This record gives sequence, structure tokens and C-alpha cells, in this order.
Amino acid sequence: MLRQLIRNTLISSAAFGIAAVLGLVVIPVIIRTWGVTEFGLIVLARILLPSGMMGLLDLGLSEVTTQAVARAREHRNWRVAGQQLALLTVMAAVLAGLLAVTIWISAPYLTIALRVDTAHADRFSQILRYTALANLVLIPALVWEGIVKGFERYNVLRLAEVSSTIAYVACTVWAASAAASFELVAYIYLASTLMRACLVFTAAFVAVVRKVRLAMWDAPIRRELFHRCALFAQGKLTGGLALPIQPFLVGLLFGPKGVGVYDTLVRLPRVSKIVVGLLTSALLPVASRLDERGNAAAFQRLGEFGLIILPMFTVPPLMAAAMLSREIMQVWIGPQMAPYAFWMGLSFVVPICAQYLAFGNVMFLTRTDVQSRLNRLMIYQLAVWAAVAVATLHLFDERALILGQVVGNAVILPLQIGAVSRGLQLDSYRLIRALLAQAVIFVVLGLLLLELADHLAIDSFWGLGLAIASFCAVSWAIQYFLVLEDRQRAIFAELGHRFGWAST
Repeated sequence: MLRQLIRNTLISSAAFGIAAVLGLVVIPVIIRTWGVTEFGLIVLARILLPSGMMGLLDLGLSEVTTQAVARAREHRNWRVAGQQLALLTVMAAVLAGLLAVTIWISAPYLTIALRVDTAHADRFSQILRYTALANLVLIPALVWEGIVKGFERYNVLRLAEVSSTIAYVACTVWAASAAASFELVAYIYLASTLMRACLVFTAAFVAVVRKVRLAMWDAPIRRELFHRCALFAQGKLTGGLALPIQPFLVGLLFGPKGVGVYDTLVRLPRVSKIVVGLLTSALLPVASRLDERGNAAAFQRLGEFGLIILPMFTVPPLMAAAMLSREIMQVWIGPQMAPYAFWMGLSFVVPICAQYLAFGNVMFLTRTDVQSRLNRLMIYQLAVWAAVAVATLHLFDERALILGQVVGNAVILPLQIGAVSRGLQLDSYRLIRALLAQAVIFVVLGLLLLELADHLAIDSFWGLGLAIASFCAVSWAIQYFLVLEDRQRAIFAELGHRFGWAST
């Protein structure tokens, strides 16, 4: 199971990493061709898709479906899975219809509320109507994606991700070279997203056609799924208010240009968070099966891995990118956005904090009591975010929302780590000692990198890559000897043995 988890994790990370890099490459193309305001309009249209703000209302359909399929695989109870998938499909269809009708009717009013100027208003309103129609397919696609994840067929899922992204980037570059109107980019994105949904549906159909027969659900199944979806909805609403909804709020307060500035500043940290978050994308079915088996020792060991060893590898590149934000912005976008580089660097605090919760948040989706506590802490985080953002809005404009999110994450993180630690029943003294040692190493090395960057002329992607790679190598080596205990270092030997055995 561990080997399967690592294999699926590597597939997901590599595939989405390619897609993320392609997505980052196209941003300066859009800004240089059409401008920051038009880029903001494109971003605003996307947030009404399940991958954006509408994801707050998806009831966790993908995750609940993944759990249902993973449990069916463990217990071979495909009759129950058929009832669960039938109910989830109906829920997705009803939700898709409601959202599509709402967006279609409210399109002209949203255009006014988001301060779209008259030159772009009609075209933006038309984009929103096509977005509404796309949701009729993309909401049910969440269930299809959950099926594929439940069967752990991540190679197919990521193939769909990469192929649709390549199609989007290629068509956008063509539209830029042809001097087409900006709204064509929005339609290209919708088409590529629908392409991905169709590929995922095909994979899901092939996976279940011989195993699952949809059937009418009974009351216990309805109560269980509604309870799990309610917990997911609570977690997504509270967590989502601190991220996906922010471009929408910026649009209401500052218009499309403010959205363009905001999205450019947070795009790289956000993509970094998503890419690193894929390290847990294959975890849910594994955690569900471990929990069903009652294997507490393996469950605890997996959780400790996520709290200490995962951040050991994932935080250094994020810290290095934060320290080199000025150089990254200059090379990536150019002088147009360079004055805002500090805010991009500050935004990396959010994905850094997320690394310590990545495993815990996914693992405890299988335990509703711990999930409820984490949801409650997310509400506190949201309250801090709102207070800081409102207090500084007149000083920093759209960047006040970035500051609020950074402060909220940093303040609540210790409480969230404590909740995960108690849920795993870990030794609190050993955990605190390891995390404090990590923090000191990251801060000291980060300040050294910042000082060196002032004396080195880093003006290319190769230079940035070399600086970040050097920072990571030094950080990993120091942590291996000063942070990890002998039993944790043994994990690396065990992994080497397992993969060495697998290759023979």
C-alpha cells in the first residue's frame, strides 16, 4: 500500500507540475497581449466554475465519492457503493442545475456588481452565461473524478489534466498571436475544462461498468452521505472564504484591474500550494482503508510523516521562492509588476503553513470528530483574516486581503497542529522540538539567502533554479541530521529497500 501511495503521489505531482508550469507561462502572455484589466476579467469568469468559488458549494462530492469507492474496494460491498453513487449522482445533477440557473439569471447583475466597464460589459455577461452551461457538466464531473480517485487510477486522471492544459495553453498562445479578442481566452478555458471532464467520465465509466450497478438508496445511506457532505460543505465554506472567494471580493471592491493585480501576486504561491498539495492527492483512499482496518499504528505513523517529514521536503522551495520574490517577479512578469514583489513573497506564508496540515486534513476526513475540530479552527482563522483585512483595506487596497490571510494562517497554525497531533496521539514534546528546530533552520537559511540575493545578479530562470536548488539541498541535509530521529531516518532506508525490491 505504501508503494502504491508513493507511486500515485509521484504521478500526480509530476503531471500537475507540468500543467502548473504551463499555466504560469501563459499569464505573462495574457497580460502583455490584452492587459491587466482583461486578465482580471478572465479570472473573474473562472471563479464561477467548480475549480474556483463554486467549489465552495460542491458539498465535497469528489471526496465523499472517493471514500465510498475506497470502502467498497476494501469490503467488496459493491451493492452499497451502487446506492451511494446513485445518490451522489442525483445530488450533483440537482446542484449543477441550481448553480447554472442562478449564474445565468444573475449574469447582468454580476457584471454591474463587479464594476465591469461598459466596453467589456456585454462580452463579460455572455462569458458568464456560457460558464453557467459548463457547470451542468463540471459539477457531475466531480463524482466521476471521485470514482477515478477511489480506484487509485491517478495516471488517467493526470493525463486528462495535462492534455487539457496543453490544449488551453496552445490555443491561448495562438489567440495572442492572432490578436483575437480577450474573451476568446475565456471560451478556450471552458472548452479545455470540458475536455478534461469528458476524459474523466470515460475513465470512471470503464472503472465501474463491471463492478457497480446503480440502485435506489435507503435511509441509513442517505443520512450518512448527507452528514459527510455537510461536514465537507462546512470545511469548504470556511476555508474557501479565505482563498477562492477573495478574487470575487476584490472585484466587488476594486474592479477587474484590482483582480488582475491580486491574482498575479498570489498565483505562484497558490499554484505552489496546489502542486505540493498533490502530495496528499493519493492519500484519501489509503487513509480510508487503513481506518477501516483499524490499523492505528500505521495510521499514526502516516500522520507523523505528514507533520514532520513532508514539511522537511516541501517548505524549503517555498521559503526560497519567498526570499527571491523580487527576482522571480522581474524574470517572470517583468518590470510592470516588480514593485509588488514583496506581497508575492508574503503570500508564500500561506502554502508554507499548509504543509503542516496537508496530511492531517486529508487523513481526518475519515474521522468526523477531528474534522469538526479542524473546521472550527478554520472559522477562527477566517475571523482573524476578516479583521486584519478590514482594518488595513484603506492602506493596502487589494493587498489587504493577502495580509489578512497571511496573519490568519500564521496565528491559527499552532492550534491546528495541536488538533492533528491529539487526533494522532503523538508525543507532544518530541513533535514541538522537531517543529521548532525546523522553524529555526528555515528562518536562518532564509535570511542568509535574502542577503546573498542582494549581492548576486539573478536575472534568469536558470539562476533562480540554481539558487532555489542550492537552498533546498543545504536545508534538507541539515534537517536530516538535526531534526529527524533515528526511527524517522529509517523510513528512507525502508523506502529504498521497498523500491529496490520492486525493481528486481
